[in-house]
Amino acid sequence: MGGYTQRLSTVLERGAAGARQALDAPERTPRTAVVLGRIVGIGFAVCFLTGVFSHLHQHPIAWLPLPTRPVELYAWTQGLHVAVGTALLPLVLAKLWVVYPRLFAWPPVRSFADVIERASVAVLVSTALLQLLMGTLNTFQWYPWPFSFTRTHWALAWVLAGAIVVHVGVKLPLIVRHWRHTTTPEEPT
Repeated sequence: MGGYTQRLSTVLERGAAGARQALDAPERTPRTAVVLGRIVGIGFAVCFLTGVFSHLHQHPIAWLPLPTRPVELYAWTQGLHVAVGTALLPLVLAKLWVVYPRLFAWPPVRSFADVIERASVAVLVSTALLQLLMGTLNTFQWYPWPFSFTRTHWALAWVLAGAIVVHVGVKLPLIVRHWRHTTTPEEPT
């Protein structure tokens, strides 16, 4: 049984190395990931804040008065929400393209911190893509699901915000290192 496990591990390791080599591109650097992450993070923050503003106007809280002037303020914030959300689609895909080879790291997990990081990234990516897909379909007023769009979009916004905070916390040393400096392609993301 031990020989079989070793052979399987060797085959998987070679496959992962081949996938990493095939996916290698000079643009896939930690610096590129940090720059795209900044832009995507700002975009999601704008969408989150405008979404909270919209939600509080639709479901007011008695003790929290919201501005009602200028009259167009709500329309402006919703326009910003939709425009930034739409712009996030290609940006999120670009960010995923830059970090995609990390899926083929070998061994897949090296420590408990790696398990937490991969789990948090899975939540982050799936929630971000679902939010963008749902928001896009909402602009067409097409709802191919049986649940309430607004309640689900609202709840997922909080999950996404938490996932972003966890992701930034986990990646903070890398972010700080590459915030303003250029990097070499062989540095891990």
